[in-house]
Parts: sequence; structure tokens; C-alpha cells
Amino acid sequence: MPVEHPDPLSFKAWLRSEALAAGFALAGFAPCDPFVDEQDRLQAWFQEGRGTLLPYLDPATLHDPRALWPKARTALVGYFPYARPEAVPGATPGSLKLSRYLWGPDYHMLLKPRLNRLLEAAQVRWPDLEGRVCVDTAPLLERQLATRAGLGWQGKHTLLIAGKGGSWGFLGVLLLSVELQPDEPLLNEHCGTCTACLEACPTGALDAFRLDPARCLTTYTIETEAEPPAKVAGALASSRWAAGCDACQEVCPWNRAPIWGNPTLWGGPSPLHTLPAEALPRAAAQWRKLTRRTALRRVRDRHWRTTLGRILGSQ
Repeated sequence: MPVEHPDPLSFKAWLRSEALAAGFALAGFAPCDPFVDEQDRLQAWFQEGRGTLLPYLDPATLHDPRALWPKARTALVGYFPYARPEAVPGATPGSLKLSRYLWGPDYHMLLKPRLNRLLEAAQVRWPDLEGRVCVDTAPLLERQLATRAGLGWQGKHTLLIAGKGGSWGFLGVLLLSVELQPDEPLLNEHCGTCTACLEACPTGALDAFRLDPARCLTTYTIETEAEPPAKVAGALASSRWAAGCDACQEVCPWNRAPIWGNPTLWGGPSPLHTLPAEALPRAAAQWRKLTRRTALRRVRDRHWRTTLGRILGSQ
């Protein structure tokens, strides 16, 4: 007997409703066609060596979601807010700064189960449906998918700006094997003549809509243990960003009154956010304990000690 499927429009409405109920502040649908407009830009970016310090990026799959998963036809993209107005890096006297996305539990552990549960529930309604969950770890242009899905636009700082919702949010993607009517994409960016994010970058890593990872503080505090250029090392010491960097987002006008994250979900700060710099942990066991089940766990204790040395002036 043929498999009976629900009405696609009703199914799409149900998926969106369930995504919002799971904590996503926004949810939209995008087709999984190749990003033809991004192909030349990506090729130039890699040819210039921009991806050297980010070896996990795959230029062969980035421009085409179906190269990542051939069955992909529709992407459900969700925007999950995480920042809290009272969680301000460096607010405690003498403390160093850790990016807001690192406060609270590991976002992969929060978003992936929600999307997996949504997929399982969807498969009950659409029996032969297949899907793949992607949260920041697959070679996928999530921000471009979010733009296609009408959630916002990619700002000059290269992050997704969800309109009045701001940019303090994670993106979660559920690739689906069925074609559903896409939402209207956002074709225009709304940064206008504002250059606040470009001017705020401590290392000049930002040009409009373009990031140079080799000059980004986050690259050297999170992504790689490579020795930073002298200018970057100096900016680490002066800015005191010990893990990640929020400088460009802090000055963005769209973040003046954004959608805030759920405080009960993200919890309070760990000692890493409140201890004076000189009292921060350096021992491996203490580091593992404090970073357990957080996104900082991917940073090795030796990497953390090296960063502290660059900021505080002693290894």
C-alpha cells in the first residue's frame, strides 16, 4: 500500500509550531539548492588562504547542501537566542572576557536533542521522511540558509542579524528529504551605512561582510593553538578577550533590544566569568571540571594557559 502523507502546507505549519515550542525564537524554511551566488566569493576566500586556520571547512560542500547530504530538499532553520542582559563579559572587576555564547551549557547539547526529537515526531506524521540535524559542526552555510528562510540577513560582521531580534542567537538546521514550500527570503541587508562593528574589531579582522580568520581573536583563543601575529597578540592583551570575542556584536544597533535567551536554560556564570584574572584555573583537572558540558570543553587546558600567558604577560 502507498504511504499516506499529510498535507504539505499543514505539515510545514506544524513543524514551525513545534520548533517554536522547542525554544527557537524564529523558524523558517529554505530550499537546499546550491548557493550559486556564493560560489565565486567562497572560491576567492579559500584561494586567498582565509581557511588555512580552519581546516574543517570543506569548500567542496559548503556551497551545496546536497553535497553534504544528497537527500536534502528542504532546510528548517531555527534561531535560538542565548544572551542575557545581566551576563556581560568582563563586568566583574578584574575578570577577563569570555564570549556570551560560552556562558551556560554546551549549545550543541541543547539544540541537537531538540531537533532530533522534532525529526522523530515529524517521521511519525510523515512515515518515510528522512532528515539530518546540523548544529555548527557540518560544512554548511547556515547563515545563508537562514537568510534564504527569511530569518534575517548576514550583517557586516558576517553574523546573522534577525532584525529586531538581534544577532545573539545560535542557528540549528534540520535538513529534510521532502520538498516543502520555502518561506520568502530576505533579499536585502539592513546595515545601511553603519560601520560600528568594523570599527570595534580589536584587530581589524573585519571588512564589510567579510572576516579574515587570521586576524580574529576567536581563531586564536578557540580554533587553533597557532602563534598569533604580533598585532593579534597585542589585541589579546589590551582587550582581555580570553575566549571568543563579542566586540562587533556589542556595538551593533540591532542588539540594543534583542530577543534574550531563557535565563533558566542558560544558567548563571561559572567562576571563569567572575574570578579575577590572576585567580583563573591553570591546572588541567580544574579546567576540565569547570568546562565540563560547556562549549569551552573543546579548548585544551594547555591552550587556555597559553592564552592567559598572552593576556597576563606570563606563561
